[in-house]
Amino acid sequence: MKKVTTVLSMVFLGASFMSFSGKDDCKTDCDSLRVKDITFIEEEEEIDLGLDTALYLPEGFDAYVGMETVLDDIDFIEKGEEINIGFNTLKYLPNGFNAYDGMVFKMDDITFIEEQEEINLGLDVQNYLPKNFNAFSK
Repeated sequence: MKKVTTVLSMVFLGASFMSFSGKDDCKTDCDSLRVKDITFIEEEEEIDLGLDTALYLPEGFDAYVGMETVLDDIDFIEKGEEINIGFNTLKYLPNGFNAYDGMVFKMDDITFIEEQEEINLGLDVQNYLPKNFNAFSK
């Protein structure tokens, strides 16, 4: 597959160079062509693992059965009801108060500590090692 892609790209590149050689007076709309207007479609490479899954699945198996989207199954979040507490909180706050002032999210301020999980395999290695064995001794 890579050889075919390489050969096709070489043919395309050669044709591109040949089309521009020896023609000084190009009367096309080359000036209006922009790079972002060019759509590049990358062909997905098919991977063959050498395994036929049909041998291990029941006849007529379809992995996509029952995957239709049903709009009734989607839960929509409704806008919450505004609560009136019976008084104006602005009377009790200083002028120009902003509860979100100074709340800037910085990735450098976050410290992530991954908790290491102790794995117990139910195996006591001391039963298989010589007595007074120390792996860290020199």
